[in-house]
Amino acid sequence: MKVSVNKEFFLGQALPIIDFDRITLAAYGGVLSVASFGNTVNFRVPADVIEPGQSFLTFDEWRSLVTKIQTTPGNMVNIVL
Repeated sequence: MKVSVNKEFFLGQALPIIDFDRITLAAYGGVLSVASFGNTVNFRVPADVIEPGQSFLTFDEWRSLVTKIQTTPGNMVNIVL
């Protein structure tokens, strides 16, 4: 899975759930969907979907991804999983 998203928009949605576990990301049709199993929290972010796909992340993987996006320079960031 490979997508490009607006950093600020993504972080605005992701930071409130940075401490959640069992996150799934799915990228299809111009949208990156993020959902947390066991919680009712989910969100969608407009994305340039380069390679569609789905990925399940542990707590550590999710925190690492959000931290990486926070520290990446620029307005757009690539997510490759």
